[in-house]
Amino acid sequence: MRFKTIIICVLFSILKSEITRAQIPDTIESRWQKYINLDNYCKPFWKTDTIFDENVQPIKENGNISTKLLFKPGDILSVKSADYSKEFTRGKDWDFKNGQLIILPQSTIPFINKEDLVFNTNKPGLSMTGKIPGTYVLFTERPFFSGLQIVVNYKKEKGERWQGPIPSVSKTKLPSTLAKLKNKQNLKVVFYGNSIEAGYNASSRMNTPPFMPIWPELIIYDLRRYYGPQITFSNQSVPGKLAGWGLEEVKNRIIPENPDLVIIGFGMNDGSSKVPPDQFRQQISGIIESVVQKNPNAEFILIAPMLPNPDAVQNGIQASYKAELDKLARKGIIVADMTAVHSELLKHKYYQDMTGNNVNHPNDYLARWYAQIISGFLIKN
Repeated sequence: MRFKTIIICVLFSILKSEITRAQIPDTIESRWQKYINLDNYCKPFWKTDTIFDENVQPIKENGNISTKLLFKPGDILSVKSADYSKEFTRGKDWDFKNGQLIILPQSTIPFINKEDLVFNTNKPGLSMTGKIPGTYVLFTERPFFSGLQIVVNYKKEKGERWQGPIPSVSKTKLPSTLAKLKNKQNLKVVFYGNSIEAGYNASSRMNTPPFMPIWPELIIYDLRRYYGPQITFSNQSVPGKLAGWGLEEVKNRIIPENPDLVIIGFGMNDGSSKVPPDQFRQQISGIIESVVQKNPNAEFILIAPMLPNPDAVQNGIQASYKAELDKLARKGIIVADMTAVHSELLKHKYYQDMTGNNVNHPNDYLARWYAQIISGFLIKN
């Protein structure tokens, strides 16, 4: 009898654990609260007058350390290390002159030498094959770049404007999703893609301050802030995967989730592998049709991917996929053009300002652009 009692208790404990796990499949990272204000992080860069924690990678070339901010600042409020380990002092580490952030000679602000970004000798643990045969680019998946980058809070100079894509809410493009949000009905969001959608190199994934949630979680945080806690999500993204895998696995990973909104983000690895654009489109279309067969009311946001480092071997045909995704757009399907967003950012900033591995992953800053652009289709600020 005692043995049966023990078995029953164990089974109950397992069942209770499974029920609890089923009830909280969409927990959002929470360690950020000691360091950052997520409400500020969710403010669209193109709408706010104050920019919070814009990542900057100081680069030294010919004896000079240069920095690039997206907007011309009217004033710089603070400069910190990107991992929040130190705040740097104006007049000692940096200054603000003629609209520029100046790194002072005696500064303790870290920097990268330009010649260390692309080189000809393999550096174990810090190298990736370069685009040009015989070259290597600085690379690591460890929290290396966050220790070299800084984050800058600043006021935009009056008249400064974002010149890239700006999303807008349209009831005709995502009618079912927006109706459910407006009426505070249950909404299930599923993210599907590769390591970018899985949040690789976000500070929370790297286990370093400020522990910013991965960008899919930022979207859910923002949606819940505006519409309520009835929004649930599941992230079915797997690092290293291509859209062809996504099509093969849709029946196992997406359809059982019974999603209302699917946010699809393949393309980075496809472009590196030079998957033909029309084939990529057909595979994404296949994912959509498979879901719609089971749930005719499901809607979709398709992401044209960020760009890889032009000096890395991963630099392929990623930029060609946006035009193919546009061919799939219709009622219930829209395209988030992160390709154009990243292209515009690169007119004003270094690639190293916006990457977590210097090859093909966003850092917290570029991840916030992912979240803000997609949220812009769902939240009318």
